Amino acid sequence: MSKQVINLGVIPTGVGGDTPRSANTKVNDNFAELYSVLGATGSPSTLPAALPVANGGTGDTTAGGARTKLGLGNSAVANIGFESGNVADAYAIGRTKTSIVQNWLTNSAHGIDTNLYPPGSPNMPTGGSGYWYKQVFRHADSTNRLTIAWPYGITGSPGTVKFQSIYNDTTTPWVELYHTGNTTRGSGGVLSAASPILRIANVADSQRQDLDEQTFEPAGEWGVANSEARGVSVERLGVGEYRVTGSLGLALEGWRTQDPCSPDGGGTLGITESEQDADGTVTIRLFKQRWTLSDDGEMIPGRGVPLDVPLNSWIDVRLEMPAVEPPPQQLAQTE
Repeated sequence: MSKQVINLGVIPTGVGGDTPRSANTKVNDNFAELYSVLGATGSPSTLPAALPVANGGTGDTTAGGARTKLGLGNSAVANIGFESGNVADAYAIGRTKTSIVQNWLTNSAHGIDTNLYPPGSPNMPTGGSGYWYKQVFRHADSTNRLTIAWPYGITGSPGTVKFQSIYNDTTTPWVELYHTGNTTRGSGGVLSAASPILRIANVADSQRQDLDEQTFEPAGEWGVANSEARGVSVERLGVGEYRVTGSLGLALEGWRTQDPCSPDGGGTLGITESEQDADGTVTIRLFKQRWTLSDDGEMIPGRGVPLDVPLNSWIDVRLEMPAVEPPPQQLAQTE
């Protein structure tokens, strides 16, 4: 059987004596016709050609041009992560950069500021560890805003949440929020602004389930202390006499001790006296109340016999603690 050879290099002469044409030319003509119908720019003989987005193409012959024609922003080529230039995922929301000393009022953009503000940053709130996070709320595109300062807490210094309003570039005073880290609830249920706090009580036999509430932890067999008074210890020396060590002494300002009270907020259950040594050791003594009648017929409260802390109460002691070492400041990040 003979074999038939087909030459794909030349297309046979057509009707009417057309000049033979190469197969490639014919194919290009077909593609050109197809591209024209689809609305593409360019020619298949000078590839690439851009096919319009409406007809299933990218609208351009380059990656950057195609993203523009497709309506894609620069995040289309960004990686997922929390560094500059990344697209944030759920984990990255709220994450901050290396701490940089800069004016607290500089960044007024809505949302979480990516900087952790270290000590030395102008117009920053004071207190706590000296490091702060910033969150901004804005109603419109103006610079009027509400700024919340979230504390960078460390052991012994949880810090306090503060906020400030800014209107027409005028700032209001910082307002401090009270919470379990900077207040204490006395044995009678009264809330007081205070910290660091020590509660003196018979921990083992106490009838108060709220003795070690929140951040309070054991401070020896006769006391519990909150996180800012961590490291203190209470020792019972005798009936109604307790020695407190591990602090710098009693608080330098404000109240220092609160007498034990009945849990229903009633009367005082004893009279407290305090004494401080040069090394910061504090001695607390508790006595029964003794009422005497004055010459004018008035009942005057006084000190009676020594008394151990009642099992249904405790003595509040406000202390002065050593300064907490702040975290080392990181090198400034290049913007």
